[in-house]
Amino acid sequence: MSVQLPPYRPIKHRSGLKVMGAAFHALLMRELQTRFGGYRLGYLWAPLEVLFQVLIFLVIFGAIRERLVPGMDFSLFLVAGMVPFRMFQKIATRALGAVDANKGLLMYRSIKHIDVIIARSFLELVIYFFTSILLLAGLAFFDIYANLENLHIVLFCWITLFIFSFGVALIMMVIGYYGGEISKVITIFFTILYFTSGIIYPIHIIPEPYFSYLLYNPFIHNIELIRHALAPNYPAYHIDMGYFLKWMFAVNFLGLLLYKYAERDMIRSR
Repeated sequence: MSVQLPPYRPIKHRSGLKVMGAAFHALLMRELQTRFGGYRLGYLWAPLEVLFQVLIFLVIFGAIRERLVPGMDFSLFLVAGMVPFRMFQKIATRALGAVDANKGLLMYRSIKHIDVIIARSFLELVIYFFTSILLLAGLAFFDIYANLENLHIVLFCWITLFIFSFGVALIMMVIGYYGGEISKVITIFFTILYFTSGIIYPIHIIPEPYFSYLLYNPFIHNIELIRHALAPNYPAYHIDMGYFLKWMFAVNFLGLLLYKYAERDMIRSR
């Protein structure tokens, strides 16, 4: 008795872009579940987290907030600084454990370590960009309006900050893989960076020569430009986006260089 074999169907080979898209989608879904699966509030937790911080500083500086920030409401000042910095901080710090957290998916050849960083970074960009929109809409409800004529500048600042954050994330991934105990110091570094980036205070209140020292911090130039775009009366004579862009290209070059150096070791550890 002869056995009827099923008709031959040639295997369809997917293009590299389709494979990359499928890997990106799988990683994105995993990150969504990991990021918000354990919270009852789900996707609302990110805007609420920033909102609580803004309310705390409004209470602390409530009596002097008008004198602190000339030309801009203090709550708008905080939102314009805190949300972009939180995006950068989340992208960078979550990259430290990217290799260990995704070992199951990294066993597949089609998924590279850089794909994990792309998915994680993109998710944080979407979360905090929409958090910014939601909080700005909330401020408008209380008659605190942001200027919408310079949205192209705001978008430019967000995109360049995202690219900068991606480069830092690549560096953090390599540090997290090789660093061991060094990765614990990173949180202290970001705390220092938070207080030296003018997130909760306008930098023009800092006297010389410390004011000039602060301008070496590239974040200040990006965040201050966002504030000036949202409130044109806010002073912005010290902004140099060219300086920030130089840092952006340098950080990405260094990040890709380190990733290329560490890629073989990370692949062997799968």
